[in-house]
Formats: sequence, structure tokens, C-alpha cells
Amino acid sequence: MIENLKLKKVNAPKDLPLLASLSMAVPILIGLLSNNLKLGMTASLAAILVVYFPLKGSFSEKILMLMGCSFGFISVYTIGLVFSFNTVVSVIVFGITAGIIHWMVSHFKLKPPKDFFFVMICSNAISIPHQPIQKIAENIGYMTFGTLSTCLVVFLYCFIVKKKLNLEKTLNIPHTPQEIRKSIIEAIIFGIFLSIALGVGYFLNLTNPYWVAVACIAVMQGNSTQHVFKRSVQRIVGTLIGVVFCWGILLFAKNPWEICMLIIILQFIVEYLVPRNYGIAMIFITPLTIFLSEAGTLFTKSPFLFAEGRLFNTIIGSLIGIIGGYVVYHEKFRE
Repeated sequence: MIENLKLKKVNAPKDLPLLASLSMAVPILIGLLSNNLKLGMTASLAAILVVYFPLKGSFSEKILMLMGCSFGFISVYTIGLVFSFNTVVSVIVFGITAGIIHWMVSHFKLKPPKDFFFVMICSNAISIPHQPIQKIAENIGYMTFGTLSTCLVVFLYCFIVKKKLNLEKTLNIPHTPQEIRKSIIEAIIFGIFLSIALGVGYFLNLTNPYWVAVACIAVMQGNSTQHVFKRSVQRIVGTLIGVVFCWGILLFAKNPWEICMLIIILQFIVEYLVPRNYGIAMIFITPLTIFLSEAGTLFTKSPFLFAEGRLFNTIIGSLIGIIGGYVVYHEKFRE
């Protein structure tokens, strides 16, 4: 038990959490000051992009990687909004998109959290009731603004602290045919199980079905069957504590300014904890994701309903993720 509370030593710049919270703060504050909370929340969802900032690589490699991830965020968000007009279509399209995301992340060897936030953004968008084309274009614009503002903040950060960064060029190792075959099979399995997770959320008529898919991808990202099970336990326990924490926050936070300041602080804490202890990080990821994705309805619904719904969806998604992880990492498959 004590072992699960320890923080791992990580070879990463100590100011990365500050960079993450600053990237989140820019779109949020612009949204608040312009009296457009929707702009701030959607753009700040895109600001999570900063977690994919490469620790190694030349200056151009770092920026190009971030811009590539920006394009990925915008693309999956657009796909989600466009194909949300029918639940059956959305489940199928989401599964295909999730599979492609997983393959591309594996191909480009993206650092953890790998495809987690791509899947989260896509599932969030595809669960939104279908909107008119003008509204879809507006939301895509908000997402694009968030990615651009994040890239600008990171660019300035790299320019200011250039001497502290590891700017050694990374060696691109070509993939062997066996690795390519394995990544394609993994992508297909991930796509199938994430599609099932979202479909189960719709079938059970859950208020936020995308939470099931988010829990599923978080659990399936383990690197062995044992790790998958450990992650599922961490996910459920961390979410349980996080839900209680979120419920307490919502009892006292009474206006958008307070929620937005909490989002910035939570982003700092999450960026610091994720590489050091995933289980503890989950305590703070839970309220962060709820605030980002549900900001528009936080003050119109009971905090208890948010907490109860998130926990139930997480348990279902984790159970599906355990089965999916077992299929992916089973010894016969790996051979």
C-alpha cells in the first residue's frame, strides 16, 4: 500500500508543470475576459496538448511534434462533431478513429499519455448532441485557437529556456515488419474495445457515455496484463477519491472564475504527478476532466449527480478495459 503512494524519480525539467498550467491559463483567461466561457473551456481542453511536449529532440523536432499533435486534436474533434448525428454511426466511426489514432501514436512513438487525450477529445465531441454546421465550425475554431495558443506559449518557453533543454537530435529507428504487424493488430483491438465501451454507454442510456470510453483507454494503456489490472485498480480507486474531492469543490465553487482558477491549479498538479504516480494523479485528473468537459452545466446540475455518474461510468469502462487489455497483452498474441 505504501509502495503505491511513492513518487518515482523522473528526468524531466521541473518547470514543465508551470508550462502546462500557463498553457491552460491563456485560453481560459481570454474566454473569461471576453465573457465567452465556451471559448475558454473548449480552447483549454485543447491546451492539454502541452503534455505531449517532447523532452528530447531538436528545437524544430519539438515544435513539429507539437504542431502534429495539434492537427490530431483538431481532426479527431472535428470527426466527433460531424458524426454525432446517429448513435450507431458514431460508435462505428469512433472505433475506426480510435484504431487509427492508436496506430499513428505507436508509429511515431509518442510519449505517455500516448493516445489517451486524443481518444478523450474525440469521445467527448462525438457524445455532444448533433449541432448545425455553423455551430460545428464555431467549436472547431475554438479548438484550433486553443492548440495555436498552446503552441505559441511552448514556442516562447523553448526560446527563453533554450539552454536548459535537451536539443540533441533524436535518432529515428525504422519499424520492423513484425513491429508494424503488431501495431496494426493492437490498433484494431483498441478500436473494437473502445467502440464497445462507447456503445455500452449509449445502450445503458448514460448521461455522459464518453466517460466509459475514457476509462477504457486509460486501463488498456498498460504494458502487460498485470499492469492493465493494476491500472484498473488505480483508475477506480483514484476516481473514487477524485469524485469525492470534486463533489467537495462543487459545493463551495459558486462562479466560473473559481472553477477556471481551479482548472489551472489542477493542470499543474496533474502534469507533475502523471509521470511520477498515475494512481495519485487520478485523484486530480477526475475533477480536471469534469470541469473541462462539463463546465457549461456545472452550475445547473447537482454535484452528487456528476460524482455518481462519473464513478459508475469509470467502473464500467475499467471492466471493459481489463478484458481489452488481456486480449492485447496475452502471451499468445505477443508471440
